[in-house]
Amino acid sequence: MIALTTPRAAGPLLSSLIVAALCSASVRADTAVVPAAGELETVTVFGSRVKARTVFDSAVPIDVFSAQDVQQALVSGELGQALQALSPSVNMPRASASGTSDSIRTIQLRGLAPDQVLVLVNGKRRHTNSVMDIEGLFPGTVAVDLNAIPEEAIDHIEILRDGAGALYGSDAIAGVVNIVLKFGAHDGSVDAAYGENRTHFAPTGQTITDGRNRTIAFDYGLPLAQNGSLHFGADYQKRGSTNRAGRTDSSFASYFDTPADQALNNEVVFRSGDPELSNKSLFYNADLRLSGGADLYSFATLNWRNTKGTGFFRYPGDPTNNPAVYPNGYLPVSLGESHDVGFVAGARGDASGWKWDLSAREGYNTFSYGLENSLNASLGVESPTSFHVADFTYEERAVNLDIARQLPVAGLRAPLNVSAGAEYMHQAYHSTPGDPDSYAQGDPTLPPGSQGDNGLRPQDAVHLARHVTSLYVDVDDEISPRLLIGGAGRYSDYGDYGSSTTGKLSVRLNLTDDFLWRGAVSNSFRAPSLAQTGLRLTTLNLNPTGSGLQNTAWVPPTDPLAQANGGVALKPEKSVNYTTGLAWRGGSGSEATLDLYQIKLTDRITPTGQFGVSSPQDPTLAAVTFLTNGLDTTTRGLDAVVSHHERIGGGELKVSGALNRNYNHQDGLRGALTTQGVNAPVVIPLLYGSPSTKLVLNIDWSNVQWGAFVKPIRYGRLYAFTYDSNEPAFDGANAQRYGNAWTVDAEAHFNPTTMSTLAIGGSNIFNRYPDQTTPGGTYGGSFPYNFINPVGLNGAYYYVRLSIKLGH
Repeated sequence: MIALTTPRAAGPLLSSLIVAALCSASVRADTAVVPAAGELETVTVFGSRVKARTVFDSAVPIDVFSAQDVQQALVSGELGQALQALSPSVNMPRASASGTSDSIRTIQLRGLAPDQVLVLVNGKRRHTNSVMDIEGLFPGTVAVDLNAIPEEAIDHIEILRDGAGALYGSDAIAGVVNIVLKFGAHDGSVDAAYGENRTHFAPTGQTITDGRNRTIAFDYGLPLAQNGSLHFGADYQKRGSTNRAGRTDSSFASYFDTPADQALNNEVVFRSGDPELSNKSLFYNADLRLSGGADLYSFATLNWRNTKGTGFFRYPGDPTNNPAVYPNGYLPVSLGESHDVGFVAGARGDASGWKWDLSAREGYNTFSYGLENSLNASLGVESPTSFHVADFTYEERAVNLDIARQLPVAGLRAPLNVSAGAEYMHQAYHSTPGDPDSYAQGDPTLPPGSQGDNGLRPQDAVHLARHVTSLYVDVDDEISPRLLIGGAGRYSDYGDYGSSTTGKLSVRLNLTDDFLWRGAVSNSFRAPSLAQTGLRLTTLNLNPTGSGLQNTAWVPPTDPLAQANGGVALKPEKSVNYTTGLAWRGGSGSEATLDLYQIKLTDRITPTGQFGVSSPQDPTLAAVTFLTNGLDTTTRGLDAVVSHHERIGGGELKVSGALNRNYNHQDGLRGALTTQGVNAPVVIPLLYGSPSTKLVLNIDWSNVQWGAFVKPIRYGRLYAFTYDSNEPAFDGANAQRYGNAWTVDAEAHFNPTTMSTLAIGGSNIFNRYPDQTTPGGTYGGSFPYNFINPVGLNGAYYYVRLSIKLGH
């Protein structure tokens, strides 16, 4: 396997990947070519490792979104945003002015945390990013960076809406997203798009045009030797920032409200919106059939991304400012530089009736964090204004073997479908310090370190590693012509905390040929990430009352400062999942499914509130926060999907509606959370921060020359933590209710030739915004909208897109 030790190893790695592409092959995720959207005859082993079945015949609910669906939804340039537009079970809030969260965008599935959904690429586990969310919506989580997967590489996407720990291991509590890459020696395409936000922004009365987004991408397939193929491509995106900040009352937001501060009263000095972004990606997917009948395969994705976000504005009279450097105050700019590589190579074939698949994979992500337009006030006028804050690196290497066959068993009507496998995985996490000036303490009467985020100190750098060994077995049998029963079990041993055992029982009963009942019960788990067990980082952030900033340190739960306040070593999160549902298909092109679910989660890993401390080693430190297994929750809900397609008006009409109803309930608190109380800014988004309902409608008609679609989406009510004491209290803290909101996406396209398509369209075309935040929660008017709402802050986005097919 390929070894990586530092971010500088990307060069040798790229050379290795190119060599591998020329002599290896590709997995097709065991999924057949996807038919028109809405059809349930797609064949997949997703959701079961045993035997390929149609989506209709699966014992668990699965969504499959075709290449056309994905292309229509990816106009924003963000995969998470596309998934939100496709699936009612997925949401992607767009964090803003939140440190590294401006750069790393994540999704929720069924209202759970981003690290409780497993992401696969071609059926293989995808590595997480290297950054733990500190200042965003889901502090303490470490999730997959979806934007590191090239958009042009995606053929189709599958979503398993059920717990799948017994099948795939850690993280699959809410479900699994499988991203299938384009493959084969067929034709490719060139795609180019331009879009921008155009909006009337009510809080300031302005008409704003920003967020200019330019993308260009291509993919192409070539024969490889006589019995193989190489599909490859690249994409590039350049996006401008957006700003939806309001006019700020300086008497509220400034520290001393000096005359220089007052001169900025009622001005837009903060930023709230999407960061400036530059994103570059490459991919390949290759396969080669050997003369003995075995297949070699390999695929890889590479991504380089740079972002510019913002922190909080520092007024001229703020103690974190030096007026000789910034006489009019300053807005720190956060710089994120992410390098990401995912590589898989393997072989598969048949031996003595057993299908086997042996593969190795390497996942690597490094994130370099910096600041510009900043200051270390304690260093006076000699302070630099740009800082390197820290580097974070995560590496994951694994080798796995899967085997499967049908075994005749006496007394059983049909052969027993058996699959089994083993995996060995190595994980490593590293953090490296920032510039000395980024954490230095000069004048002891002034705040130390760079403003925006303090630099990582040498004593806080960590180097962690662990080994994970897993075994699994999956069986099912059609014990009668209409009854399928399946079972799965998995044992995983982690070198740092011990072992976990999970299991799943599933049943599918065909009441008729076109109407079935399905159900499953399982347990899943999520192992604490290495970053969660060892991250140390000091941030300058709001104090518990929101009245000012203070230095707060994130420390491991085993740190003495944490242990003094109830901290203990983390253990896995555990869940018990129940699902039951009905599926129906009609000969007239109509289908419908209804699934009910419950996810009971214990030992959820959640940050504590801020414990006040006095540290002789760090006199500037006011408080510590650490992670604890302190929260138990129950999530209940339903998913309903109805679709119909037919030939009409000389073209294909597809109509669908999908509804998710989701409810989270806090069952209990324990440990440090009971002594400190609920960390409301964290727990309220987890419990109440996703829409209670979400409805996705879609009408799509096209023929060989024309086409159009319209997609209304309705987001139900949700709640967000607020510092406005006039709002009602949830779990001892104030929360604002945000009402229902509609958005509409639409597109029309024209095919000038058989090899080209020109499209014009928009997202949120009627320029809808969520409810405004109440005055007491806007930070003096700076943030009139809360970015927790999946409607987003940017208003309408319009685009034009040109696609040209490439033929051999």
